[in-house]
Amino acid sequence: MKRLIATLAMAAGLAAPALAEDVVKFGSLRVPVQVYAGMGKGFFEAEGITVEPTFFKSGSEIAPAVATGQVDAAITTSGAALFNALARGAEFTIVAEALNIEPGAPGGDPTAIMVRSDAGIDSGADLAGKKIAVTAPGQILDMIVNEYIVQSGVNPEDVTKVGMAPPDMVPALTNGSVDAAIMIDPFQSIALGGGTVTRLVRASEVMPGTSQAFMVYSNGMMEREDVAVRFLRAYKATNDWIREALATPEGRTELAGYYQQYVPAKDASVYEKIAMGTASESLAVNVDGDYGLRWQMQTLIDAGLIPQAPDLDAHLNTALLEQAMN
Repeated sequence: MKRLIATLAMAAGLAAPALAEDVVKFGSLRVPVQVYAGMGKGFFEAEGITVEPTFFKSGSEIAPAVATGQVDAAITTSGAALFNALARGAEFTIVAEALNIEPGAPGGDPTAIMVRSDAGIDSGADLAGKKIAVTAPGQILDMIVNEYIVQSGVNPEDVTKVGMAPPDMVPALTNGSVDAAIMIDPFQSIALGGGTVTRLVRASEVMPGTSQAFMVYSNGMMEREDVAVRFLRAYKATNDWIREALATPEGRTELAGYYQQYVPAKDASVYEKIAMGTASESLAVNVDGDYGLRWQMQTLIDAGLIPQAPDLDAHLNTALLEQAMN
């Protein structure tokens, strides 16, 4: 009888289903970000996490989605919209860096100010009296343009800025509707390929070390501390691998395959050619350094784009990343 009971118990154990993985709903624009490479490489699976992607059409949709728990984690960019959301009481926490404007980054600098070759713009000083396309006032790309104008000794009022979606900047620049545009890849590579556009300056030459985008967590995710740490551990492993992969053609090809799987491009080879930004090796958010979050926030306050400053410290958490690094 004892043998029969033991046999039945063993059979029951073999038949028991495996424990379900922890599910993390992740949000971003439909662009190549580290998480999708980590899914392809199996880093999140190794931490017992299933990532469920949610894609948003606009960056303005991301902060509310995290604040309301529609997604557990997301990548969002810096700018007035982020700070104003925090000031209005949006509940989410910045836990790690997603994109650093890093000089000498392994994947190159995906952001630059581009100019028409025949516009007579050879330096920042030549932007006076010109039209330059930006995404929207107060966004991080607009901040890069503003800083470059100031560094060049140009009065910002002498430059006309035109709000425009990134895909529209290429034809606007080539047909002469604007004289310059701040572009992210693949659009700057497309513009350069036409032969009528040149690169004036890279973002990493204007605001080196800036944290341009972040990983943010919902309140619900913060309460799942073990899952939150394991997600960051997988994210760190992914960022480390990407920084190494970008250094070789073989690594770029593998990375392109993962991005094509989750964020398909019309031509998969584009991922092997364009500049691809990464977070810094440490994943630490630049808060108090040059061009850090406090500098960005104060710059936007001075520009009248943040009516009420948020309590930034209340929305920052470094402890989870520190645990993930150990």
